Amino acid sequence: MLLAPEPLTILWGMKSLILAICLAVACGAVQAQKIFRVVQPDGTVEFTDVPPSNRPAEEIQVRPMNTTPAVAPARATSTQAAGAQGETGYSEFRITRPADDEGIRSNAGSVDVDLKLAPALRAGDKIHLILDGQSVGGGRSTAITLTDMDRGTHSIQAVVKNSDGKVVARSNSVTFTLQRTSINQPQRPRPQTN
Repeated sequence: MLLAPEPLTILWGMKSLILAICLAVACGAVQAQKIFRVVQPDGTVEFTDVPPSNRPAEEIQVRPMNTTPAVAPARATSTQAAGAQGETGYSEFRITRPADDEGIRSNAGSVDVDLKLAPALRAGDKIHLILDGQSVGGGRSTAITLTDMDRGTHSIQAVVKNSDGKVVARSNSVTFTLQRTSINQPQRPRPQTN
């Protein structure tokens, strides 16, 4: 026995087909639209896609836009060690705070930097923080607070150095923006009370 399709199934299929055809036509129409320049009696200029019937309109030739595909910058997302894990002994070394491209509001100019290091720091090794290409000190803590920083965009990276001063592990590089109130910022006017 041969079964006939249900009327609702046929209707739904037809609606989907009509919708797909309309969308295809609309997409082509958007790309092929014309633009007209119309000067109003008071001298104002308007641009429209429908030329008026009561006054002259100049068709504008729109040139294709120049586009360049975006190129993602190469960023380190995991441990970059000076040698293989077997040589350095560290399987993970990265900055967990601040996040990359984070905006930090601190009028005191303080920024907390947290590091993830696995396994724990070996005896004789020290963590050195590099801020904007300059070493800002070293120690054994994975939680560091930078103080009295200038506002603006900064980059930080951490390295682990052994007792000989050789870099044995390097973290990812993080860029952040510090926002501080300036002494040159004008005071907001106070509301007047009557």
